Amino acid sequence: MFARILVPLEHSPADETILAHVRGLAKRLGSALVLVHVADGWVARNIKELDLRESEEMREDRAYLEDVSARLAAEGLDVDAVLAAAEKK
Repeated sequence: MFARILVPLEHSPADETILAHVRGLAKRLGSALVLVHVADGWVARNIKELDLRESEEMREDRAYLEDVSARLAAEGLDVDAVLAAAEKK
């Protein structure tokens, strides 16, 4: 029914609520999960324009996504993760 389910994460405790729902759904439907978090700090918004390196915040966000992905993969789920940088407003 659904080959992939996009899961937006905030890097906050609220994420566990959505993960509880999509975990069961993905298992029932055999769907892969695509986790996405948008880094929105100053560096993230200017990383391409100013050719900046990742900030500590972005490294923490990446580590968070990797940790969540590993936990879900350990449960037998197919998981991909994307850390996106916010665009300037």
